[in-house]
Amino acid sequence: MSRIFRLSPLLLVCIPLLAVALGHAPRSEADDDVSTFSYSDNGYCNLDPAHASLYRINDERLIVAMQECLTTLDPSTGKARAGAAESWSVGADGRTWTFKLRKDGVWSDKSPVTAKDFIRAWRRVMDPFTKSEWSWLYRSIKDCGTIRDNSAMTDGFAELRSAVKQLVAANPNGIPGEDLNLALDDTGVRPFLLDVKSRSVKRLLKWKDGDTFPPESAKKVIDALKKERRKARSKWVDVFDAFGQKGTGVYATDDHTLVVTTLGDVPYFPELVARSAFAPLHASVEKLRAGAFELGGYVNNGPFILKGRGSKPPAGQESERIMSVVELVKSPTYTGPNMAKVERILCKTDLSLRVPAQEDIFEFERGKLQWVNATWPEWPKKKLREKIVEMKAYKSRVTPRVLYLRFRCDRAPFKDKAARKAFALALDRGALAKRYWPAATPAYRLVPPGIDGRVEGISCPKSNTAGAKEAFKQAGLDTDSWVEISYGEAPGQDEVARAMNRGWKKTMGIEPGLSIQSDDDVRNVIRAGRYYVMLTEFRGAVNDPGAYLEPLHSKDADSGLGWADKAYDALLDAARDPQSALDDPAGWLELAGDPSLKSALDGAKGSREGRLKFRQQVLAAAERRLLQEYVVVPVLFLKEATLHAGAKGLGEDEARKNPGFVGSLVSVSR
Repeated sequence: MSRIFRLSPLLLVCIPLLAVALGHAPRSEADDDVSTFSYSDNGYCNLDPAHASLYRINDERLIVAMQECLTTLDPSTGKARAGAAESWSVGADGRTWTFKLRKDGVWSDKSPVTAKDFIRAWRRVMDPFTKSEWSWLYRSIKDCGTIRDNSAMTDGFAELRSAVKQLVAANPNGIPGEDLNLALDDTGVRPFLLDVKSRSVKRLLKWKDGDTFPPESAKKVIDALKKERRKARSKWVDVFDAFGQKGTGVYATDDHTLVVTTLGDVPYFPELVARSAFAPLHASVEKLRAGAFELGGYVNNGPFILKGRGSKPPAGQESERIMSVVELVKSPTYTGPNMAKVERILCKTDLSLRVPAQEDIFEFERGKLQWVNATWPEWPKKKLREKIVEMKAYKSRVTPRVLYLRFRCDRAPFKDKAARKAFALALDRGALAKRYWPAATPAYRLVPPGIDGRVEGISCPKSNTAGAKEAFKQAGLDTDSWVEISYGEAPGQDEVARAMNRGWKKTMGIEPGLSIQSDDDVRNVIRAGRYYVMLTEFRGAVNDPGAYLEPLHSKDADSGLGWADKAYDALLDAARDPQSALDDPAGWLELAGDPSLKSALDGAKGSREGRLKFRQQVLAAAERRLLQEYVVVPVLFLKEATLHAGAKGLGEDEARKNPGFVGSLVSVSR
C-alpha cells in the first residue's frame, strides 16, 4: 500500500544524518533557498522504468527527470516537444514514425546516446520474463501486441489446462459444469478461446452449469490447450527474437535514427513516447540488472542524475519511522533543450504507517517543503482538512482520473444486462462524490473532460431508484444472491465501496460482500477475471479518448470483462486502422451497428485528416455502446489537492489535462 511521507520535527535532526549517509556534507537553509526544490509525495520510489508503480505517478516524475525519452511533455501545454529526439515526422501512411536523435546527446559517463539504447530499453519492457506492467502502453506499435497477447495466452492456456487436468482427476466420471465454468472464470481465458477451432473447446465455452462435462471431451480439451499453448508461445518467441531488426515495429537505420511503425493512425504517438516506460537504458544496466536503479550514480542521459537515496524498509518493520530521501542533482554532461532550472531536487517520503498527516503541513509552513501532495492515502481529520483548504497555497484541480465500476459479464449474475443496469441505476454519485478528499465530481461517461478529441453529448443514465428496482426484478435477482465488490487500495475506494453497498441495500435489499485488493494485485485480478464487480481507478496513458476505451477491447489481455462484443471491437479496430471498414463499408456499418457513421467513413477515404476525424467519431460511438450495455459504469472524476509555494514550472492546469503529464521537475524553478 502506498504511504505518504509525513515529516516531523525529527526531520531537523534526520536530514543532516541522511545527507552524510548519502555521501555529502550537511547543507544550510540558505543553500536550500538558492538551489533546491524540496517536496514530499507518496511511497517508496521505484526508479526502474519497467517496474515503476502504476499508482504513484511520482515514480515517473523522477524517472523522466533522469532518463530523457525521445520527447518530453511541455509543462505549459502538455504537448510533445523535443527530448532525446530533436525532431520527428510521420509518413503519409500515418503509421511510419521517424525520430532523429540529437547528435550531441550523451550519457552521464559521456558515452553517446544512440537509437540502440532505446531498442534495448523497449525490448526489456516487452520481454515477458521482465513482467513489466507497462507493456500495455506498447500495444499501438507493430509486433508488440503479438508479443504481449500471445505471452498472455501462453500463460492462460497452461493455467486452464492444469485446472482441467485436476478436475478430471477429481471427477473421473465427468466434470460438474459449474466447476468447469468456474475454472474458466478464474483463469480469465474465455476471450483467448473464442478463435480456437477445436470442437471440444467450442463445446466447453457453451457448457451449462447444471450439466456434466464428459471425461473424453475433457481430455480432448487438455490436448487442444497443449497445442494452442505451443502455437502461442512460438508466435511471441519468434516476434520477440526479431525485435529491433529492420522491417519489425522498431529498428534503427543508423545511430541517430529510430523508425517506429504503429498499427494504424496514432496521432498521440509523440506524447506516448514521452512516458517513462519508453526511457532509454545504458548498456551497463544489463549487467547491474534491477539493482542498478537503487544505486546513486547509475548512468543517466537526462537533465538530472541520481545522487543517492534512502533505504527501503525491511519487511516487517513498516511501523518504524524510516525516512527515505531521493536526491537528484543537475547533470554536468546534459546539453539538451530541457536544462534543469534548479541544482538539486529532494523528494522526501516517510514510509512508516503511524505518523499523523499534519507533519507535512507543519514542514510546509516552516518553509522546509515547496510542494506537498495533499491527497493522502489516509485522509486528514476534518479540522485539518478545513485548515488546508484555507491556506493560500492550497489548490484543488480535476484530474484525468476516473473511478468506475466494471462488471464481469460472463459470470452470474452480471451475465444479464438487466443485473448490471440495476446496480448502475442505484448509484447516488452526488453522495459518493462527497466521500472523497478532495471532493470528487460525478461522472456520467468514461472519458474525462479536457481530453483532446472528446466528443460532447455522451452520457450514461443517471440515478433512477424505480428503474433500478425494475431492472433488479427483471434480472430475476433476490436479496440472497451472492455478489462481491472488489476494490483497490487507492484513497477513498474503501469508503466509496461501503457507501455504494449501503445504497444497494437500501434500493434493492442486496448487500454485496467486500474484497479489498492490494495495488499490486488489482491488475492481476482483473486480467484473470477473479471478481464479480470491481471498483477501480483509471488514468489514461495519453491525451486521447482511445486511451480509456482500447484497454476494454475483448482481445486485450488486460480487459478481464468477459465481454466479447463484436460491434465494440469493430469500432475500436476501425479507429486504429480504418482500412477494413473502407474495403467493405456496408458490411462494417452493419457490424458496428451505427449507420450514422457513414458520412465519417466516406470522409476517411481521402486524407489522413479525414481518417483522424473518422477515428474521433468512431471512438465516440464505442464509448456510447460501452455505456449502453452497462459493461463499465463511470462513477466519479477525481481531483487532487496540493500545497504549492516558493516554486514555479511544475506544470500548468492545461498541461495536467494530459493524463501522461506527471509534472516537470526539470522546469521547476525557485
